[in-house]
Amino acid sequence: MMTYRTVGWRIWGASLTTCAILGAAASAAAPLEANRPLVIAHRGGAALMPENTFPAFDNAVRLGVDLLEFDMEMTSDDQLIVQHDGTVNSTFCTADPGSGVTPGPVRNLTLAQVKRFDCGSKHRDIYPYQAAVPGTYMPTPAALFARYRHAKVMFYGEAKMPGPGEGDVDPVLFTKKIEAVIRKYQLERRFILQSSDYRTIDAMHAINPRIRTCLLRPWDAKTDFLDLARKHHATCMLLRLQDADAAQVKRLHDAGVMVVSEVIDDETNWRKYLARGDDALFTNDPARLVSFLKNNSIRH
Repeated sequence: MMTYRTVGWRIWGASLTTCAILGAAASAAAPLEANRPLVIAHRGGAALMPENTFPAFDNAVRLGVDLLEFDMEMTSDDQLIVQHDGTVNSTFCTADPGSGVTPGPVRNLTLAQVKRFDCGSKHRDIYPYQAAVPGTYMPTPAALFARYRHAKVMFYGEAKMPGPGEGDVDPVLFTKKIEAVIRKYQLERRFILQSSDYRTIDAMHAINPRIRTCLLRPWDAKTDFLDLARKHHATCMLLRLQDADAAQVKRLHDAGVMVVSEVIDDETNWRKYLARGDDALFTNDPARLVSFLKNNSIRH
């Protein structure tokens, strides 16, 4: 039987276990079990329901995941929208022909315009079994927090900067917008900011160091992972199997850094990441992962 060691997060001068952190997610909730990995629903569980939408997040909460992962972009009127792609993807996001709105860079569209796209009637080719939910639109982070603030979940949001040709966003302004909505809904202890653009990570530490941050693509820095975490005041890091072994993960744990897997949807790799000692597993298919953990007596 596989076992999982709960790791302490040393944050703000204190040592907190992942279970204690999640226990703060809902004061009325029963204590969470120790010795089990956390389940992160990637884009809400994109293999099952339209990505980054309420149908996906509703389903993930029903399944009992620990963290809802979602992506954030900034519109032309400096508003936040939950959306992965820097340019509205016409493969699965379409607007009514009479709306006058056409796909383009999110940064070139207003919030009102991006909210006209139905992103639930179609799906990406990589999610062939995703259920169609016509009339599903992009939510804002504020709407997402309002909907799930009383659910027993944490929020794992990624700050997505525009790509080439998609416009420019001031990373500090972007981060200030994210911090403001987190603070509005009093979710500072239940939110993790992830990004591969460490300017947003650094900005969040400067603006509100109570909000935890996670480094995406740390291997690109080509430096010692613990040194990188300390440099950016991060308490979380996503690492692939080829990036770190169990000894390296333990070293990060001992320093209070949470280790998260890459996005994986198969049992073979779930077992490998569990054997390495990861704190959380990222997946597009939270139904299968939750079932796998239960069937192997890893999660109750």
